[in-house]
Amino acid sequence: MICAFRIWPVLLATAIAVRADPPARVVSLAPNLTDMVLQLGARESLAGVTPFCAAPDEVPRVAGGMQPEAETILAIGPDLVLASSITPAPTLRQLRRLGIRTEVFATGSLQEIRTATARLAGIFGRDTPCEPAPDGVRPSRTAVLLFGADTAYSAGCGTHAHEILGAAGLHNIAAEASGPWPQLGEEFLLASDPDVIIVADYGGAKREAVLALLRGHPVRRHLRAVQEDRVVVFPARAFSIPGPAALQAGQKLRDEVEKL
Repeated sequence: MICAFRIWPVLLATAIAVRADPPARVVSLAPNLTDMVLQLGARESLAGVTPFCAAPDEVPRVAGGMQPEAETILAIGPDLVLASSITPAPTLRQLRRLGIRTEVFATGSLQEIRTATARLAGIFGRDTPCEPAPDGVRPSRTAVLLFGADTAYSAGCGTHAHEILGAAGLHNIAAEASGPWPQLGEEFLLASDPDVIIVADYGGAKREAVLALLRGHPVRRHLRAVQEDRVVVFPARAFSIPGPAALQAGQKLRDEVEKL
């Protein structure tokens, strides 16, 4: 007779050595999660993404965008659904009730983005990308982030965009405004008169064109940052999508500011 205590270590070692197969058909319901999957080199697993995702054209788009109905997702036949905080609760409940593995990711801060990336790396059996962590740099200049040179939309406390400014050594004047994504008044901008203006650009605008818009603005032309050319044009994706680009943005933005 073989004693149980002699068999147990062998069974335990075998169980540890066996790893679950990575998912083969994944539906991503958020652009930032899609970015993470692509960064991890798991493109072949994507069976469906939202129309807003920057995925290759051959990856099918899910009807309904970031808030599709469960039936739409089921038609794709996924073995994993990646969801975000804005995925409708009824959709999540129905997917889970039908036995579809559904993982929800929080990505409201830079640390949550890092945690989500590491979690996805574990799911896909990939190495976690090495991304720079905040180094505790002290803010040395005041700054404002504007989503477009001719808009008043900005980012305040409680957003990863605010954290990016801090990681770049900038004090965000919108931290004093109400709400995480405020619209800043022109009087507020004049009173704060930030040292640096960061313009989040969506379409590859040239810095000269952005400066021309600011210099032609009836109010913003009086800001010192405009008059002294202390304006940085930076890709909006880092500020608007809490994914891999956001983790790299602090150092890149700091480098751009130091050139001014």
